[in-house]
Amino acid sequence: MKAAKLLVLSICCMLLLSGCWDNKNIQDLLYATAIGVDYKDNNYEAYIQIVSFSHVAKAENAGGNGGPQVYVGKGKGKTLSLALGKLYDTVQRRLFWSHVRALLFTESAIQAGGDEYFDNLKRYREFRYTPWIFGTKESIEDILKTPAFFKMSPILTILGTPEDNYIQRSFIKPLLAQEYQIYLNEPGDTALVPTLSIDKSAWQTERKPEPKLKINGVFAVRKHDFQGWLGQKQLSGLRWMTKSTSRTAVETKYAVISLEKPRPKIAVTKQGGKTVFHIAVKVRGNIVELLSDKASEQELEKEAEERIQQEIRSTYEAGLKIGADVYNFRNAMFKKRFNDWKTIQLTPQSLDRIDVHVNIQHTGELQKKT
Repeated sequence: MKAAKLLVLSICCMLLLSGCWDNKNIQDLLYATAIGVDYKDNNYEAYIQIVSFSHVAKAENAGGNGGPQVYVGKGKGKTLSLALGKLYDTVQRRLFWSHVRALLFTESAIQAGGDEYFDNLKRYREFRYTPWIFGTKESIEDILKTPAFFKMSPILTILGTPEDNYIQRSFIKPLLAQEYQIYLNEPGDTALVPTLSIDKSAWQTERKPEPKLKINGVFAVRKHDFQGWLGQKQLSGLRWMTKSTSRTAVETKYAVISLEKPRPKIAVTKQGGKTVFHIAVKVRGNIVELLSDKASEQELEKEAEERIQQEIRSTYEAGLKIGADVYNFRNAMFKKRFNDWKTIQLTPQSLDRIDVHVNIQHTGELQKKT
């Protein structure tokens, strides 16, 4: 009798246990890995990149035989949510948004209201603020279809993992969606959104050229207002004002010097009744290529300092031409001279002095002159 009661109790307990009836295999699910937004003819065009995760591990380890399968979907609507909703009409299985690695916007999409997209997306609990944010002047569809090396997952491109490229060549810092939101809401700040282009000539396989993504400039956005685009050549001074710069090269007359970890400081002062800014930068590095042995180490440092000064000023003035405060001087005013920050009018003369100190720590085989 006691055994029968225990048996009945055990059966009842088993009925209350949660099971795996709704369990699904990863290869049977659809994961959005990137979202693109364009704006044309008063309509939003939403693009979604979907990667088969069943191929990702194989692709990351050995390149895969056939490579990961990538789909790019497109929907159109009066709002972003309606455009994304159009894709639900044809998606064959449940679509998950928790693995989105990148957000991509065209110039017209940012002009139409870049911040509104986050208001739409953040209301969906699967979406996070961790994706990278990019702009582009090219076709979003082409960007999302650009392959990685060795048939690897498209997650392993600059679109999905830009930090790997930035560590080796620190020129334009990648921007997270959460950082973008901070820039838009912080008084006096300007957000510099990296822009992507497709390079069709740098790489090729045995049979044909193979396109690859590259960061070619930035969109400048301040308080949700689009200010313009700056190309990579115009932004050479930006790297010296970015603390996260881990490796970048400067070419001088006598050597190519690899520099890292700049320590920039911005000082605000008054001169002749006008507000001016002083920039001080300390940076260290080593010589990677000696073009001439006619200069001493001190001469190389001085030449590098002058080059960096020129680049910092040139980038500042390039920003002014499109109305962009690329070094966020207005934010420095907000923090240090609050009473004046709203009335400041930036001009080329507002950047008064630039002090640069370069410390060459390793000279390689260079014989120091005495």
